Amino acid sequence: MPLPDRRALAGMSGDEALSIRLSRLAARRQHGMMNDAAYASAYFLLWQTTRHGRRFASRKSKFDARPELEKWLLELEQASGEALHAALIRWLERYQFLGIVPNVPSALLGWLRNQWPLRLTFKIPPPDEVLRMQAAGIRPVTVIADYSRAVRPVLAKADGFAFMIHDLEHAYKFFHDPWLYTAQQRFFERILGAIEVGLFEPYRADPVFARQFDYLISDMNTHPVHSLRYLGAVLVECLLRREGKGPKAALSPVGENEMARLLRELGTCWEFPKTALIAFQRLLGAGFDEAEAAAIERAFCAQDKLYLYV
Repeated sequence: MPLPDRRALAGMSGDEALSIRLSRLAARRQHGMMNDAAYASAYFLLWQTTRHGRRFASRKSKFDARPELEKWLLELEQASGEALHAALIRWLERYQFLGIVPNVPSALLGWLRNQWPLRLTFKIPPPDEVLRMQAAGIRPVTVIADYSRAVRPVLAKADGFAFMIHDLEHAYKFFHDPWLYTAQQRFFERILGAIEVGLFEPYRADPVFARQFDYLISDMNTHPVHSLRYLGAVLVECLLRREGKGPKAALSPVGENEMARLLRELGTCWEFPKTALIAFQRLLGAGFDEAEAAAIERAFCAQDKLYLYV
């Protein structure tokens, strides 16, 4: 049975028309009429135009044409291959989108230009899989292709579109700074190595720590020293729960010794030099300073000779 034509789509409700347009878009990708980056970018624009109507975008420069909803939708529907690719780059580069932070179109542009290695997924990958992707220098972008599922909440996000936006925001944090990208990749490589030798296994049995650790490995894109301080803090809280204490209490001498031992084992697993090992032992102390942060940073990024704290 043929799908409705453009005139019929115009007479439908926004939700009905979006459902049909997304189905057509998925079919065009399956038939090789666009790559994954173009598919994700077009998916973004179809949701954005449906959600905001004629207010969906505005030009950055007065020398560009004002965005015309019908014209954009027609081009999205009819263009394919290089023509579609060029139109998507032009729109994402030269327009801003209502309710969307600039990092999102920047991430799509990096993907379209083959500069940022993003991976299209249709199901949310589990945290350990995201960790493996990030250790390989890749970030996933999940697109919920089934419209009936996409309009329902996805984890903590309102719908599939909001979840995709969340993924693109993380992609920007991962890729936008070349130094930070390399530093994060090496951090995730080391976390993966520590998992593989079992250093975190006794703690991941604690459901609270397991949830916090999953956040670290799949939903936290920042400087490695910040991530390590978060990791240290949630490890201390895990040990305090074992002792039946609140999160602001002090560890017993036994707990302090276990924490110090774990930090030594992690630093050794990660082949930290002596100065970084000493700094790592002071990671959670009130006196932890920029010099110690720099020592840990150098342990992660010595090959680059680029340090943020010195």
